[in-house]
Amino acid sequence: MAKEYKSLKAYRKLVGINQSDLAQMLGIGTNTYSFKENGKTPFTLDEAKTIADFFGATVDEIFFMDTVNGKLIKTTA
Repeated sequence: MAKEYKSLKAYRKLVGINQSDLAQMLGIGTNTYSFKENGKTPFTLDEAKTIADFFGATVDEIFFMDTVNGKLIKTTA
C-alpha cells in the first residue's frame, strides 16, 4: 500500500499554499505532484529535499513523521 504524506499536506495547509504552488516550485505538473503527495508515485530525493528546505524542516519531519512543529497531526482511518 502506498504512503500518503499527511505531514506534507499539513505543512502545506499551515503556510497556505496548494499543490499547484509546490508543483510549480518543483518544476512538475500539478497532477504529477498530486500523485506524489498521495503516495501513488515516489518523490525523488531532490524533490524531497527541496520541499523540506522550503518548509524549514527535515526530510524525516515532512515524509516520515506524523507531527507538524512538534504537534501530532490528525489522521483519519
